[in-house]
Amino acid sequence: MNQIYTSNLPSLPLLLWETPPGLDLILAQEGIPCSRVQATHPLAFQRGRFVLYDGRRIAASRVRATLTPDHVALDIDLLRQEDRRDPFQALVDTRAAHQSWQVTGLALTERAGRIPKAGIRRRIVQRLRHAVGQAGGLWVRLSAFPFPYRSAFNFRADLDESVPDDYARFARARRPLEDCTTHFVSTRAYGEHPAVLTDLLRFDSQSHGHHHVIYRDPAANRRNLRRAHRTLAESGMTPVGFAAPHGRWNAGLDEVLEELGYLYSSDFQLGFDDLPFFPWLGDRFSTVLQIPIHPVCEGLFIEAGADNGRAVAQYLARVVRSKINACEPAFVYGHPERRLARFPEVLAELAAVIANEPYVWRATLTDFAQWWRWRAERRWSVLPKPEGRFEIQFDDWSGDFPMAVEIVRGQHVATVPVTGPRTIVHLEDLAYERREVRADLPAPTVVRRTPSLKSAVRKALDWETVTPLADLPSSTLTDRVKKGLRWWRDEPNGRDTK
Repeated sequence: MNQIYTSNLPSLPLLLWETPPGLDLILAQEGIPCSRVQATHPLAFQRGRFVLYDGRRIAASRVRATLTPDHVALDIDLLRQEDRRDPFQALVDTRAAHQSWQVTGLALTERAGRIPKAGIRRRIVQRLRHAVGQAGGLWVRLSAFPFPYRSAFNFRADLDESVPDDYARFARARRPLEDCTTHFVSTRAYGEHPAVLTDLLRFDSQSHGHHHVIYRDPAANRRNLRRAHRTLAESGMTPVGFAAPHGRWNAGLDEVLEELGYLYSSDFQLGFDDLPFFPWLGDRFSTVLQIPIHPVCEGLFIEAGADNGRAVAQYLARVVRSKINACEPAFVYGHPERRLARFPEVLAELAAVIANEPYVWRATLTDFAQWWRWRAERRWSVLPKPEGRFEIQFDDWSGDFPMAVEIVRGQHVATVPVTGPRTIVHLEDLAYERREVRADLPAPTVVRRTPSLKSAVRKALDWETVTPLADLPSSTLTDRVKKGLRWWRDEPNGRDTK
């Protein structure tokens, strides 16, 4: 382990000087305190010893002229050199692509985030942690889970179709996981089924929109989401979360979620198998937290030819076990109607995996979103003290959640509970344990598809067949073309066949 260097300047927060937003994003995920330097006044640099700057934007001569000998300047441009593409741009990329997973001889294909951002985060954090350690610094982070938990489990149920009998079957299979299941309800499917909505009042139930579709147009998303919100509220729910149909995300959708004041969304076309994050919108971070999940559900197995739930149960159990071992969130999802209702072994297998795991937080996604947002609001620092000690200070102490910090030295981690605004730590008195670096999961590959004129037209028209013809707008030329084509498709008896 590296020797810790003592300075009068705080070891943390890290000071960010003209650095890209992708760095802010992953430091927040990691739970590292950081502070952005807004003005280059000398006092601004007294808040921390380590100054991260972007050598593409700031000359080294300017850095030397601004900082004192007590500072350590780290050029984050050096962190880019081992990557084929700019990792900081990749971290804020919002595009999706068709991905394929090979599982038990089946090719499972889903449209998900095109870039594996969790792997980029791990690589950049590892390089930065090494650089800080080599300079005598200390890597201290907030735990990703309330103390004493080491992981969290949630099952996300997307209620897409109106099949009440299947919901009842699913409800029986759900019993061992009721406290850690979150339901996302399509109100077009269940808005006219008060018995189902009444049952869902007992559980964490959120919005899946009214029509099961996400539009490119913010106005269309606004109508769809507000309609769902109103239906859920009238049934007695207070929706604060959303999951996009098919995991589809766009800035127009995010705009509506912000207007509604939602705390979180869970959209795997933006990111998956990662820690939660606030998406970068081009000039600021969204106020809506993204909670990534594993994007492989039972439907992909059925589409690939599976005719029972055994392979699904084994695969999802493996995903959850691997994520628990790696101290990551173990969030998986599925669909009750026509699928999980008829494969009760899937939920039974998941329940068995977490049954004897006292350090796995059985959380709803709403609970987890509230925790993560609270964690993101903490402002704290690490100050050096004599005799190899450090003091961890919280500026806005709150005991709403039990919290711990983790001190990372090489491959080893020590967990320290935090019970007040000031905690003294002596590094040599801590117990360290080795942690797995990442979950051992099948890596997806991008499915290359040749663009076609048909797909370009469909994209331009925002073509979909979910919205009823009567609900389609006609305010723009694109709207009218789409509505006309839908009328031609859906109303054959109305065509002039003379």
